[in-house]
Amino acid sequence: MNIFALMKKIVLNNVVLAVAVLLAAGTYSFAQTPATPEQRAAAEAKYGVKNVVCKYDTHAEMMADLNRTGGEYFMYSFDDVRLTPAPKGYKPVYISHIGRHGARYAISDPIYENLRKVFTDAHSAGKLTEAGESLMARYEAFYPSVAHRGGELTHKGQDQLRGIADVMYKSFPEVFKGKTNAEVLCTVTPRVIVSMTSFMDEIKGLDKDLTFTLECSKSIMPRIHPTGSMNPYRVKTKVPAAARAQADSLRAARVDVKGFCSKYFNDTDYLEKEYGLWKFELDLRSVILDFQCLDEVPADRFQDVFTPEELFAIWEVWNFNGYLSMGRSPMTDNKGCLSTAAILRDMIECADRDLASGDINLSLRFSHDIAILPLLSYMKLDNFGAVLTDPSDVKNWWRSDLIPMASNLQLIFYRSKRAPEILVKVLYNGHEASLPIPQVAPSFYSWTAFKEYYGN
Repeated sequence: MNIFALMKKIVLNNVVLAVAVLLAAGTYSFAQTPATPEQRAAAEAKYGVKNVVCKYDTHAEMMADLNRTGGEYFMYSFDDVRLTPAPKGYKPVYISHIGRHGARYAISDPIYENLRKVFTDAHSAGKLTEAGESLMARYEAFYPSVAHRGGELTHKGQDQLRGIADVMYKSFPEVFKGKTNAEVLCTVTPRVIVSMTSFMDEIKGLDKDLTFTLECSKSIMPRIHPTGSMNPYRVKTKVPAAARAQADSLRAARVDVKGFCSKYFNDTDYLEKEYGLWKFELDLRSVILDFQCLDEVPADRFQDVFTPEELFAIWEVWNFNGYLSMGRSPMTDNKGCLSTAAILRDMIECADRDLASGDINLSLRFSHDIAILPLLSYMKLDNFGAVLTDPSDVKNWWRSDLIPMASNLQLIFYRSKRAPEILVKVLYNGHEASLPIPQVAPSFYSWTAFKEYYGN
């Protein structure tokens, strides 16, 4: 049995697909048609914000769906999208893709373990309120279902990647016509490897003639996750002290950390020393909002622990911190998003190589949100390139819930026998996306112009 078949047997055995359920999910706040440079300029003139296409009513959207306050824990939406037809004579010939792993448990075992420990230690020390004792008992009942699963992909996550592969295959059958070759790059993190396996198993099942090469190594991290801790060539960038101070001020203004923690602990000084008030609130929120990613959602969803406004406030603060490290933030000189320029450069170089040779039809990269989100900011895709200086403004322009589990960027390349120019359509999570480049036809960009813009 080869390695891929063995991974399939181990990882995907007994997985019941839930694509039909995923298809019933909600929609995103995307502009329905990609904005032109003129429309972008009009939005900038109207709102006084650079690199945007629209303004979100974020609070209203999140109050309508509190799962969105989970930000990066939000689930991928399989929307019914009708793509704009290509200009006459053009057909898709090549796809360049980078995607995030699918739905997972909370990021690591320590989140689950540390919360459990602080509850039991506080109980022994007599530091829990009556509500705290109740919360501890409820958490203890929940804990066995997630013990030692931190950071792992759920079956929902596997289904997401299968669904995305299925949509890709059915949306662009011309790319898969005849013998199809793919180059696959993957980070060394287990949840990403399992995501890649799910995607490739689905594609392989749909296209029996597909062959692929796979690289899963720290040596390729500069190409798919430059800022990742496992990148041996990583150059760390720090958020300036002034920017951190802004984040602290926003948190102080928005989140009553002591008030929240005092509902469960009768001695907040004790909690601050043993765990940290903000860390406790943030970790508990992460565990609860990750319920949407679990295969079996707990009967007790802890919905009384946070009010909707508390969840929104925590998200706003966390989102602003994300903007500082991954957005086009003047407060950090864009360092966070500029660090991912290497990903786009590699995508461009590989596309030129493959289009010239015709040897590869698919270039697939499997990575993480903290690689893809700054890449979107670097590209100024849709609203991700927003330039903001007021922390309170960020929530309505740059949003972490728009990089959900399994989020992905696809460049779809088109050729015509009648014209030499190669065209490219940009899809983000299945939706046609806007770039700050003139469109040669609705939703289509000149590949030459694309390279010139980002090359500069």
